[in-house]
Amino acid sequence: MILNNMPAKSLQISPNGTLTFTQTNNRQEVTIRNVSEKPVTYKVQSTVYGKFNIRPRWGVLSPNEHSRVLITMCKDAELSKKGRDKIVVVCMLAPINAVDFELTSSFWRHSICYDPNIEKHQLTCHQMDGAGEGGDRDPVDGDLRIRRGLFPSFCSIRTPSKYWR
Repeated sequence: MILNNMPAKSLQISPNGTLTFTQTNNRQEVTIRNVSEKPVTYKVQSTVYGKFNIRPRWGVLSPNEHSRVLITMCKDAELSKKGRDKIVVVCMLAPINAVDFELTSSFWRHSICYDPNIEKHQLTCHQMDGAGEGGDRDPVDGDLRIRRGLFPSFCSIRTPSKYWR
């Protein structure tokens, strides 16, 4: 893979920084633009499995070309109030065969994106409820999560094996 001669910034992400989701608007569109003079390949991923649908997840951009990526928050998903839910865009100079759909798809499926030479952009995701307050709905009286002391990290609970065997 070609990692040498990577320009300081290959991609311009818009909006940059924060994505805000609400009950009525659970979709955000992100524009990814190649600002370098060489083709780049990118991948969009979430730091938390199962909270977002991302389409398209990856692509190849020629110089000055852009792509629009639709990020949809899954139904009933609750985002962290601490800003732990992020969308990460990683990119690198496109390998010679990157225009081939199957090769590029296979490349991103099997590549580990922890290389320090790969350019990364992070977008923090926030959730606003109908009243304009941040995610993790307030518990109601009798909520089982309160009695067990599990609120607000309910989604991260693992059911003990004695209950599902």
